[in-house]
Amino acid sequence: MVKYSTISIPKELHEEIKRTVIDDPKYGYKSVAEFSLEAIKIRLEEIRRALEEERGDRRKKIKKIVENIKKSLK
Repeated sequence: MVKYSTISIPKELHEEIKRTVIDDPKYGYKSVAEFSLEAIKIRLEEIRRALEEERGDRRKKIKKIVENIKKSLK
């Protein structure tokens, strides 16, 4: 069973989402909550990808440093 939590957003933002996205059926959202959930998931995925890239860049830098140290020890 899915458990839920409540978050608060400014009333003005809620109204803007409602006017812009919910009231226009071409977007396919039935509620501000549905839109917000998708927006949060998309943003989390963007952040996860950025973190993975940062980790990959760090690994490459460490690998180069280790290679340079090995070369200097020869």
